[in-house]
Order: sequence, then C-alpha cells, then structure tokens
Amino acid sequence: TEVGQVLRQTVRDIDVVVRYGGDEFVVVLPQTDAEGAMVIAERIRKRISKTKFLPGMGLNVHLTASLGVSTFPEIGRSRDELIHKADVAMYKVKEGGKNDVQLAE
Repeated sequence: TEVGQVLRQTVRDIDVVVRYGGDEFVVVLPQTDAEGAMVIAERIRKRISKTKFLPGMGLNVHLTASLGVSTFPEIGRSRDELIHKADVAMYKVKEGGKNDVQLAE
C-alpha cells in the first residue's frame, strides 16, 4: 500500500514495518527508547499528513494518522502487551480528535 511505502521511507533500515489489520500498521524500532520512538512517530504522522495519496488514479487524497507508542520493557514485556498498550494509546488519540501521537501508560 501507499501508506506502507511512506512508513518504510520514513523509518530507518533496521526498523520493521508490518501491516496489522485493515488500516493499522506496527512499526518495530529496535534499540529505541520512548523519547526516540515518539520522535519517529511524530515524523511518521507529519509525513503521512503531507503526502498526497492515489495520484495515479487522478486523486489527491490526504490522510491523517493516530499513533500509539509503547516500549519494551518499560511499558510492555510481551508482544501482546506492547500491541495492546499501543492500541489503547492510539484510541485515546482518536477520542481526542485524531492526528496525534500518544505514549502508552
């Protein structure tokens, strides 16, 4: 997808981008603390909001992104816990008006 391409172009070569559900992605940021993850998440959010999607179809679609960030081992100690807590943080962003980044608790 075009969103996946934007994500891959925005993160480092050592980072992993995986589609997780219909319109959700997981980005794994090895050797990155919470502060660094928030910087990268904000970079992703800005890049998505500035990108024009579907130009090949004659469209000029703009998207926003709501991102939840969790870190190992401070916030979650298992894959499921990390994803769950990032998901909760993402939904807090959506409830607060969308197009922002939230660090999980």
